[in-house]
Amino acid sequence: MKYLLTFTALLAIAACVRAQDPPPAEENSVSTRYSLAVIDDATFYSDLSQPTPQILNQVLVEPTFSIRYHDRVSFSTSLIGFSTTCTDTASKVLVKETYAGISAGDFDFTAGRKMVRWGTGYAFTAAGVLDPPRDPTNPADRLNVNQGRDMIKADWVHGPHALTLAWSTAALAPANSTLRDTTAFRYNVLVRGFDTSLIAGNDRGGNSFGGLTFTRVLGQAWEVHGEAMWREQAAVLIGAKCTLRSGVTLMGEFYTPPNTPYFRDMSVSPFAGRQHYAFFNVGKTRLRQLPGWKEWDVSGAVVANLDDHSTTSVLDVSRWFGNHFSSYIHLEVPSGSKTSDYGSAPYGTATSAGVRFHL
Repeated sequence: MKYLLTFTALLAIAACVRAQDPPPAEENSVSTRYSLAVIDDATFYSDLSQPTPQILNQVLVEPTFSIRYHDRVSFSTSLIGFSTTCTDTASKVLVKETYAGISAGDFDFTAGRKMVRWGTGYAFTAAGVLDPPRDPTNPADRLNVNQGRDMIKADWVHGPHALTLAWSTAALAPANSTLRDTTAFRYNVLVRGFDTSLIAGNDRGGNSFGGLTFTRVLGQAWEVHGEAMWREQAAVLIGAKCTLRSGVTLMGEFYTPPNTPYFRDMSVSPFAGRQHYAFFNVGKTRLRQLPGWKEWDVSGAVVANLDDHSTTSVLDVSRWFGNHFSSYIHLEVPSGSKTSDYGSAPYGTATSAGVRFHL
């Protein structure tokens, strides 16, 4: 309750401060945005090691709406209607994001469920303490089902300096979730071309944590990024991305987390020790600038556990039809021993095909 009272007081102060500023003469008083996405996705499993259905069909409907008043007060919401058909059909509605915000000078205050991304990694993250979970075989969240965290957040931006203080509650998290109430602080600054962040905080009932992230652009083609986090033990990530003149993008990451409850993958034994992962991706959007080719996007990736030598190969192909429709194929092929990280998947291949509608 004390957090809600404090935040209410801050909102009242912010409203009073901004009320003294005369509104710009040509500023629109209210602006709204909305969108709708519909996805029909079917996944086909082969070589199943368990007596489970071979086909999983999912239909998702995601409406979003946002409104802003005088660039001071805003409200945004994004819902997901989710219907899954396997042995039976089950439907549910998820709140992906719903939050309100107010701006006061250099300060921005936000309350509600919101997606934040503090980690710099693409397939993995060590420092994304409030980020949605990463799936290295699907880092872009192709079905867009990740949910934000319930939080109260205050941001201060002045020149090159940016401070963020957030308190996130796990009261509304799913019953089987491992999330805890989290208090986190982030300081971001650009130093000699390095976009650097320092992160610190504490999980209620757990240990405190601290770490840093960086991103650096080198020339016109290269970008390097990294993360380091101490949470009982150290977790480290280093990665790079290169965009060639042909439009082909290459990306690689190395990630080594400790084998502790917070960082451990569910398929890794508690006695396996520190893990080491590698990720490599190559892709190109608009295969060729010719009719019939520029609508295609293709990418391929390999994620590997370097300790048990298991891997998963991933292929993504998508094609646009006009401005509102697209189709895609997502293929995953795990390999390795049945007791390994990626080789323990209960299928030989998983092929997903789907259609998206965007409005």
